[in-house]
Amino acid sequence: MRPPAPTLFNAPAASVEDLSPGTVGVVGMPMDWTHSSRIGARHGPRALRQATTELSNNLFNGSDERFYDPADQGSWQRRPDDNLLDCGDAPIDPASVERTTESIAVMTEAVRTRDAIPLALGGDHYNAFPACLGYSRGLATRHPNRKFGYIQIDGHLDFADRLGAWGTHNHATNGRRISELPNIEQANMVWIGITAWVDGSELETIEKMGGKVFSSTDVHNLGAGDVADRAVRHATRGCEHLYLSLDVDAMDAGFLPGTGSVVPSGITPRQYCQMLDVIAEKAPVDGIDIAEVAPSLDPSGRTERIAAHLLFRVLRNRILEREDS
Repeated sequence: MRPPAPTLFNAPAASVEDLSPGTVGVVGMPMDWTHSSRIGARHGPRALRQATTELSNNLFNGSDERFYDPADQGSWQRRPDDNLLDCGDAPIDPASVERTTESIAVMTEAVRTRDAIPLALGGDHYNAFPACLGYSRGLATRHPNRKFGYIQIDGHLDFADRLGAWGTHNHATNGRRISELPNIEQANMVWIGITAWVDGSELETIEKMGGKVFSSTDVHNLGAGDVADRAVRHATRGCEHLYLSLDVDAMDAGFLPGTGSVVPSGITPRQYCQMLDVIAEKAPVDGIDIAEVAPSLDPSGRTERIAAHLLFRVLRNRILEREDS
């Protein structure tokens, strides 16, 4: 008999109908043919589930489920409830980006409509668009008059209107397509960690709409915590909701080579985790995606393991609780 497929952080396998308000519903997006170069991120959802399962097994392998975090000098314990449920993968149609886009959006919309938090696992970063599209629809159903802010941690802007033969829907356009959603607050869009060269017209468009861009050099010079704090304040101005899009290629390729578009001089794992700690504590995040984990491009396996730790920083308050809370 084959063992059951891993779930994210050993979460119970569930359907969207099992979700309740405030819980996190995991949706896999195993698609990478909208990437223009190094392919392999379609294996990311399974690799992330496996790596987070290993992390959970290591964390909860003893009878004492109390933990001490040297970073914040706080004591934590495992939550008694299932606040994280894995709803499986969205159906993927290799013959149609349009049908796959709608398939992913239908799942994340169903999660958000139940007032739960969609956590979408890519896949290349194009998948952030259908994930956020569904989130946008679900938020509009629950709160028709509300807008949401947006933070993207990435080595690239992904704000092109189109990319060569790949057209308007690919890993270089997801940020632009998200900016066109009807209930996003464009002026509250923030990018962190930009390292690769960017098109001047794309940057000009972002600045005209009031968005904010922090380069990896800003993170190095200002400090990760300060940049994250500024980003949260900008992205949440007048907004009660925040969508967070994580591309692992914001990290320097010396640390994390298993991704589609590697960058030099990116941020460090420590800086990435520090920023996620601030965002998790201070921001009203109710939609998340993580993209560009390509395990076949990193035989060492460290890419998915580092990405698992990034997810743990985002979800720590939902897996653990402070002992004094």
